[in-house]
Amino acid sequence: MPDDRALRPSPTADQPGEFVLISRIIERLGEAAATDILVPPGDDAAIWRPAGPAAVATIDALTEGTHWRADTMSLEDVGWRAVAANVSDLAAMGADPGYLLVAASLGPRVTPADLDAFVDGLAASCRAHDVRVAGGDIVRGSATMFTIAAYGSVQLADGQPRALRRDAARAGDLVAVTGHPGASAAGLALIERGESDTPEAAPLVEAHRRPHARTAAGLAAVGAGLLCAIDISDGLLQDLDHIAERSGVGIELDAAAVPVHPAARDLLGAGGALDLALGGGEDFELVLVGPGPAIARLEEQVTVIGRVVDGHQGRTIALDEQGATYEPARRGWDQLADSSTPDAQ
Repeated sequence: MPDDRALRPSPTADQPGEFVLISRIIERLGEAAATDILVPPGDDAAIWRPAGPAAVATIDALTEGTHWRADTMSLEDVGWRAVAANVSDLAAMGADPGYLLVAASLGPRVTPADLDAFVDGLAASCRAHDVRVAGGDIVRGSATMFTIAAYGSVQLADGQPRALRRDAARAGDLVAVTGHPGASAAGLALIERGESDTPEAAPLVEAHRRPHARTAAGLAAVGAGLLCAIDISDGLLQDLDHIAERSGVGIELDAAAVPVHPAARDLLGAGGALDLALGGGEDFELVLVGPGPAIARLEEQVTVIGRVVDGHQGRTIALDEQGATYEPARRGWDQLADSSTPDAQ
C-alpha cells in the first residue's frame, strides 16, 4: 500500500507541521502546561503520580456546527468551554481536578492564528479551574473538533470512593441547584437575536461563552455528606430525569423556586426565561440531592428547588404555584437524538 504521508500537504509558513504546532502549543500554554510531572508533554504519553487514592476520569468532545458555531462563539471561547465542560463532569462527581489530555482535529479553514486563540482560551480556563494540560494530539480533518479527557481524584472511605453519584437519591431528599440555570441558553438567544451587545445582556453572554465549573460546590457537597449530584449540561429537567431513573424515584420541582437570572427575566420575559432555566442546557451548574440537614450546610452556595418523591418513578416534573404541572417548550437536549445542540440552533 502507498505511504499515506505522500498524500498530506507539505508544511508551509501558513500551515506549519505537526511537531512545530505541538511545540507552539506547549509554549503558548505557559503555566497551564504540566511541565513538572514525571513525563511532561512532548513524549508518546504523559506520566504523573495520582493525587488521591482513587482516580476519576471523563472525556468530552466539542464539534463545530454541533456544539458551537463561528457566528456565536470565538475559538478562544471554545477553548475556555472545552475545559469548563470537562471539569464540570469531575465537579459533579465531587472530584478534585488535576490534568487534561487534549486532542484537536483542525478543519481545512483553521489557521495557526485560530489555533492560538483556542490555546489562549484553553490556558485561561485551565488557570481559572486549577487544572493543567499533560499532553495531547493534533491532526487535520474535514471538520474542527476538540476532545478533552480530564483526570481528577477522590478520597476513599471504607474502600469506597467518596463521590457523588446519580443513583443515590432517596424519597424525602431535597433538590438544590447552584447559580442560575438557563443563563447560558438566554445568552445564546440574545446572541442569535443580535441583542447581545448591551450591559444588561453581558452576564448572560458571559455565562454562555465563559461558564465556570462548580468544583468548590462539588467538593463542599462531599464534605457535607451528600451522595448524589449531576451537572446541568443538557437541561435541568432532562438531567434530573437521569437521577430519577438511576435512583428509581420521582422528582418534583417548584417552578417558582428555580433561580432564574434577573437579566434573563428582564430581557426575555418571565415565561421565556423559566423555559430556558428548565430545558436550556449548557449551564454547567450542579444539581445536588440529599437530606435537608446536609443541603442546609451548603445554603450559601445553592438554592433549594424541589424534593424527591416515591411517585412517577424515573420522571421529573415542574409544578407551578397552583400545583399544576408546568411543561416548558423543551425539557433538554439529546446529543444523539437531536440534530443539533443549543449552540447549533
